[in-house]
Amino acid sequence: MARIEGSRPRGLYQRAVFWFMKRVLGRVPEPVKISAISPPVFKGRIGMERALMKLSVPAGLVTLAQIRVAQRIGCPF
Repeated sequence: MARIEGSRPRGLYQRAVFWFMKRVLGRVPEPVKISAISPPVFKGRIGMERALMKLSVPAGLVTLAQIRVAQRIGCPF
């Protein structure tokens, strides 16, 4: 349990973000509720989350990374 209680959504932007989080994740994570206390922190955090959601890695690079990790840990797959 967090030491700081999360806040309820204030304003249209926060309500929209909370609605989207509930739709995608099924709930609103506690760190998002806590960051909603400070609007600049909240906007920065949501901007980072949006950038990470748009990030896409080519399939060939993912396969290459999986093979390299398997080599490093000694997995014979």
